[in-house]
Amino acid sequence: MKKSFLPILLFAYIVTSAQETPLEKANKLIEDKKYQSAMEVLVDADPTNHDPDIAIAKTELFLDYFVTSIMHNLFALTDLEPDQDILDIRGSEGNYSMYAFSPDTILTALIREYPDDYRLHKTLGYYFHEVHLKYPQNWLLPDSVVVKKFRDYYTQAYEHGIYDYWSLYGIGYACLIGNDLEEAIPFLEKSAELKDDYPSSHYNLAYAYLYTDQREKAIASAQKAMDLYDYPPYKADAARMIAVVYDEQEEYEKALEYYYLSDEIMPDDYYTLHPILDLEIQLNKETYPERTRQFFMLAPDNPTIYEDLMRIYWKHDKPDELIAFLEGQKEVYAQDDLVTANLFFFIANIQFEQEDFDHSKQNFEEARKLFESVFEQDHPVFEVIDSYLSEM
Repeated sequence: MKKSFLPILLFAYIVTSAQETPLEKANKLIEDKKYQSAMEVLVDADPTNHDPDIAIAKTELFLDYFVTSIMHNLFALTDLEPDQDILDIRGSEGNYSMYAFSPDTILTALIREYPDDYRLHKTLGYYFHEVHLKYPQNWLLPDSVVVKKFRDYYTQAYEHGIYDYWSLYGIGYACLIGNDLEEAIPFLEKSAELKDDYPSSHYNLAYAYLYTDQREKAIASAQKAMDLYDYPPYKADAARMIAVVYDEQEEYEKALEYYYLSDEIMPDDYYTLHPILDLEIQLNKETYPERTRQFFMLAPDNPTIYEDLMRIYWKHDKPDELIAFLEGQKEVYAQDDLVTANLFFFIANIQFEQEDFDHSKQNFEEARKLFESVFEQDHPVFEVIDSYLSEM
């Protein structure tokens, strides 16, 4: 009689399906963006947090997919629709399920119980890394302690062969914060190797190269970061780093090329316009008078702008040109007492340095009158004016 194998095969399929683990169930739910449902599976599987695998999965789920967080010890989760993204609703108000979960306490206890499971060290490093990024100055511990913790935990895991691009990036990043530039380089290099399309590994590597006098490597890494970044401030910052390297190498035209690119990506940034103006005056570019106006327009009521202009123009022996520019702004800002007061004050300051004391005294007096309409009598500017007048 011929035997049939169908019932046996069907039984085997049923048994296999029934043996799906909680982690497998949770991972499928996470793939479907059902984050709260995934957490319920994990909580049911290990309500007392004694299973390292489940504790690691819970920690990663909370850190990656929270809607709101209170000090990263209380997390809100929710299930999303297929077309939703967690970043679109993060921080928004709503009726969410809240979970009390303290990875630092839970994972530390598990490390004592399972000291050779260095996945726990890596996950605890990840936790403190995320705490640093979300609560850089106002968590339960000082930020310097938090940085040391994620550096140490990541390093312990790495020394036992447990790492990924993010943990290596974290070690390198912590080294940079601690000014351990040489030590940061191999971790950032390996992070970039593991995930070549993560721009911040390349950017921070460029930073480490730059300040360890490896300028060609700095340019290459910064260029890679610039090409990968989509966020304009970061992209512009990478371009500016390349410009800084060329500037230090006295390749001024190349430096300007990348400063211009940075300004194109992120217009009217103080830290870009300042070196552009400096180089344009140094190279006697015909654009520097207009660049001066652009720089001045960043904050015409801010003394820092005037002080920067004075330093740049004195550096290139052009104080009379700066006086002429500032004089030209008086009519433009005739209705703004604070700006006009600053114009008189800094013109007077330049004239004082030129030992043109008669004009300097007149302009300081005019500045005083205008400042009196803006500031109280105890403002420090009046003491500064008095000191100049007294010296003259």
